[in-house]
Order: sequence, then structure tokens, then C-alpha cells
Amino acid sequence: MFVDEVKIKIVAGKGGDGCVSFRREKYIPKGGPDGGNGGNGGNVIFKAVDNAHTLMNYRSQKVFEAEDGVAGKNQNKTGRTGEHLILEVPVGTQIKDMNTDKVIADLTEKNQEYVAAVGGIGGKGNAGFVSSIRQAPNFAERGDKGEELDVHLELKMVADVALVGYPSVGKSTFISVVSNAKPKIAEYHFTTLVPNLGVAKIDNREMVFVDIPGLIEGASEGKGLGHTFLRHIERAQFVLHLIDILSDHPVEDYNIIRKELENFSEELAKKPSLPVFTKVDATDDEFESFMCDEFEKATGIRPMLASAVTHEGVEDVLREVSHHIPEESDIVEDIQEALDEDEMVEFKPAEEKLDKKRVEIEKKENWWEVRNERLEQMARMTDHNNAGGKERVYDVMRKWGIINKLQNKGAISGDPIRIGEWFWEYRG
Repeated sequence: MFVDEVKIKIVAGKGGDGCVSFRREKYIPKGGPDGGNGGNGGNVIFKAVDNAHTLMNYRSQKVFEAEDGVAGKNQNKTGRTGEHLILEVPVGTQIKDMNTDKVIADLTEKNQEYVAAVGGIGGKGNAGFVSSIRQAPNFAERGDKGEELDVHLELKMVADVALVGYPSVGKSTFISVVSNAKPKIAEYHFTTLVPNLGVAKIDNREMVFVDIPGLIEGASEGKGLGHTFLRHIERAQFVLHLIDILSDHPVEDYNIIRKELENFSEELAKKPSLPVFTKVDATDDEFESFMCDEFEKATGIRPMLASAVTHEGVEDVLREVSHHIPEESDIVEDIQEALDEDEMVEFKPAEEKLDKKRVEIEKKENWWEVRNERLEQMARMTDHNNAGGKERVYDVMRKWGIINKLQNKGAISGDPIRIGEWFWEYRG
């Protein structure tokens, strides 16, 4: 089954908890803290591969989780980092944040990777909190949670040339003749049910063709089959319009398809294109000349002629198309430039080096809310059943000047301070 659109949830691994331990060896009665740090949680990584052609693997399973980090151990042993989860997707897969509908990555090259969810950092063991005033800390950090994200995966095939036209104009036959594609071909409408990719060669050049199910009037609004796959020709650099020369109204056929492309995407309609009359093996020179003259009078464009059955004119069409495609294809660069950088996800809550300077303090009904990325991370990682662990966060607030700011804003002893989901008591 061809699946080109799925919605899934990805969850990066939780960091391993830090260890509380004290050195206990013979003849060393007062060994110091030796609790090791927890390992970081695994990341969720998307990787573009060329041996996958659909998103079928993500149709049934909806949640994908990376491995958690391993807890630290005594003797200052750091826990193992959780294994990264690598999700392989076809080249051309676009990743969107479902909550904002913003594009966060566009995988247009083989082996291109994108870290979509970062694993939580491991918690520090008690050996990491030793200082001149705290020589025997009896607390450690919990591992931080990994990033979670609901994503919308959408496959848009990467090709140089898109074949468009009404059903049964010969697109599938054409791509089977010029390339290595093996589409289903039959004498009835909508034979093609999925996009077909093929590589054509002309004059020592290779061009990737994509053939989608035939379009009909109203396709851009959801009629017929082609509308489902119009996204697969958005990346193409050139559009080849195939028109049945035996049609009762070839000019109208051409104009309707052009209109559908324009309705779907103005950028798609602006791409360089070429009309080609197909099935010329069933006509003679006089008829072909008459049809080309009439088409040129109506559109200002003289169509080319080709027969996929006898291969007549096929090489000429390929050579003409190759003239419109740069030797060094810049399709990938064009795609990257099209992405609005302002829409890219930048903040990863599991990163260790978070902003310490941006502190917001707001008076609520009966508590003070303190907002700071790094401080909120500390609150998440604190063992709230351990007084020493909670005191460490209060010490950090004092060191960063937050306690003084609360005092200046009118906080009094006993006022609750909320950081993330957790509360501390203001002591002045």
C-alpha cells in the first residue's frame, strides 16, 4: 500500500537518575561521595533513505520512543547513554510540528538526518555536588525528561520532471519507455493509483521523472485521484504536459490541467513546461501538422510529438527537456531556501546549556511564579523528597539574584515560589 502521509508521536529517552553513594572501603572510614551521573536519554532521529518509497512503516504504530539513559552507580560510574532511535523515511519526507503546523525539517537528500527529539540529560550523582560548604551531599538529581513531539510526516517525491495530463493519455507508458519504471498499464482510466518514479538517460545525463495518477477538472478541489498526489510534483523543475492527439478538445484538455496546477500551487503553475501530443503512431503527418497548428494558434506554444509505442519523437522530447534542467541540479538548495527559518524549531528543552539570564517573575493570587528555562529544568530533576536537593535549588536562586528580586517586588517570608510544576517557600 502506498502511504504518503502519517501522524505519529515521538518521545526521546529520559535521562538516567544520578546516584547517591559514599565510598566504603576497609581502612577508609570516612570515604567521600562517589555517586556517578546518569546517562543521557536517547534522541529520536529521522533519516532519509533511498530504499524506502512510502511511509507504510508508520501506519499502524503511532508512538515511537527512544531508550532511557541508565542510572549512575557508585564509584563515580556514569550510566550508559540510551540508544538513539533512528526512524528511516523516504527521501523527500517533510516533517511538521502538529501543534504549530510549522515545517521543522525537509529531508531531500539520501542519508540526511534530523534530530527531532532530544533525550533528557542524565542527573548528577552526589559526587557532583561537593563544594567547600557542602562536603557530603546526600542528594542527587533525577534524569530530565526527553522531548516529546507530535509530528506530521508528508512525503513529497523529489524529481526533475513531472508528467501531467488527463487519465489514459499515456503517462505510464511514456515513463516505462524512457526510464526503468515499471508501472501498471491498461486501457482504462485511473490505471495509475500511486506515483511512479523513473530515471531517464539522454546524452550521458540522468533525469528523474515522476508520473502521478491522471488529473481531471476539479482535481485541486479533491475530485478524481490525482489531487491526492499533486504534492509529489511540487518539487519538480520541469512539467511535461501529455495530451492525447486524438482527443476531441486537446486545447481545452491542456488549459484545464494548467488551471488545476495553478489552483493547487501558483509556484507549480509557473514552472517551465512543454506540451507533448501523444499516440501519434495512430495518426499521419497531415493530421499531426493540422493539430499542432491549431494548438499553437490557441496557446502560442507549438507542441512536440511522441509515441511511446513506436518510440517516435521520444528522444527529441527528452533532449528538449534536458535543455531546461541545469547540469548541476539545485533542487535541494531551492527546497531549503523555501523553508522559512523563522518556522524552524530551535529550542530543545533537554539541552543542558539553557539560558540562565532571562528570568521572569510574576505575582499570582497567592504565590510568585518564577520562569527560567534552566531553573525549570533543575526543578524537574530535583528529588523533592530530599531536603538537601530542594535546598540546592534555593541556593541557586539566591546565587542568581532571584531571591533579591523577589524581595524587591514585595515577597514576604512564607510566600510560595512556583517553578514549573513545583513549589518552594520564600525565606527572605
